[in-house]
Amino acid sequence: MKRRFGLFLFWFSWLLWGLVLFVPFVVDADLETIAMLTTLLIAISEGCFWLSLLLLGKSFYLAVKSRVLQFWRQCFG
Repeated sequence: MKRRFGLFLFWFSWLLWGLVLFVPFVVDADLETIAMLTTLLIAISEGCFWLSLLLLGKSFYLAVKSRVLQFWRQCFG
């Protein structure tokens, strides 16, 4: 159960980061409201990400880190 909730939070955090890109184009509001929503989405997504890492442990963190580094070296290395 802990692992499933951690994985849900991990993917949910990435989904929220993706939503940050669309907020200025979807929300029909003034700039202050858009800035507040963007900041709120970033804060919630970071919280979900760190909570997922706490639930999933160091091995999951190291696995994700190695995949990201491998991807980075393949694209930009």
